[in-house]
Amino acid sequence: MLESASADAGVRQVVYVGGPRPDSPSSHFASRAEVGDVLAAGTVPALVLQASMIIGAGSTSFELLRSTARLTPWVPMPSWMHNASRPIAVGDVVHFLVAAANLAEPVDGVFDLVGPELITYLELVQRCAHVLRLPVRLPVPAPLWSHKLAAQVAGLVTPVSAAVAEPLFDSLDHDLTATGRPATKVLPSPSGGVTSIENAIRAATTSHSEDTDGEVYSEERTVLTDASPQDVWRTVNSLGGKDGWHTVPLVWTVCGALDHLLGGIGLYRAPEVGAGDVIDFWTVVHRDYEARHLVLRADMKMPGHTELDMRVDREDEQTRYRQKVTFTVDGLLGQLYWMTQKPLHDIVFATMALGIVKASAAHRLSAGAGRRR
Repeated sequence: MLESASADAGVRQVVYVGGPRPDSPSSHFASRAEVGDVLAAGTVPALVLQASMIIGAGSTSFELLRSTARLTPWVPMPSWMHNASRPIAVGDVVHFLVAAANLAEPVDGVFDLVGPELITYLELVQRCAHVLRLPVRLPVPAPLWSHKLAAQVAGLVTPVSAAVAEPLFDSLDHDLTATGRPATKVLPSPSGGVTSIENAIRAATTSHSEDTDGEVYSEERTVLTDASPQDVWRTVNSLGGKDGWHTVPLVWTVCGALDHLLGGIGLYRAPEVGAGDVIDFWTVVHRDYEARHLVLRADMKMPGHTELDMRVDREDEQTRYRQKVTFTVDGLLGQLYWMTQKPLHDIVFATMALGIVKASAAHRLSAGAGRRR
């Protein structure tokens, strides 16, 4: 369908960035290869570019690498940590994509995007640690360290969820070396050649540090309801104080009391709540009544920073309530804090999202009953 739609739309050239094609590829790489094959079989010339790991801020593979280097002085060493790939800097990938867009004539074929050297995953972790000015990480034998276990640990201690991490780990069972023609056969090289691994890591970590203070974990929930957007927004605006938070009973009362003992603000609600005002141990960062959007910042004493983002909008005939919690950690203590409190965090905020929708629906029903009377 995609290739025929491209032809019908008069597309001159298709460019696709996929993954390498090792022997016995994982389902992750197999699906990416299939997309490339479908495009290559179409009537529109398709330039399929194959890359293993792309080093850059926001790259899921790189986030796993950076988190592994930063988290502990030890590195679990299953056998696949000795496998190798040729990672490439995201800036070089962008260069090749721009060059592909400026080709004088369409190009059809499969080509490899490769970095300057073949390197094992253990050495990648060590290079990342070096760039981050951390000591050499100590390899620890881990014969029982399966992909599933690695993904579950990654879901707890990195910004990458277990569901996303597992297929990436599955892809590490083979060397991801270049097997085809290099992209430089049809596209010009970056000025000065491709970026070194150290400079690619340095650029990615510098970009990341400009955006945040540390690792950033986020979790988003969406709930649909028949209650009106006005009813749900009214419930969101009444959170805190005597109305509570529609979550597990007493949890935030206890949290507020502990925070007060530690010198925090505890539980308090400003009479008129606007930007900069306080709702219990949260400060209002942003409130937009027209867009039905509320952002709160937690002022509790903790090794990191938490924001709670709540939005209410319309989806077809229903109302959609979206709730996103973002936690930026502060050092190793922040990592430990996140890992230990995450199970309770999941229960509290899942219950809160459902509780807000339930309270909104109850308000709608009571309002309707009042009108009937």
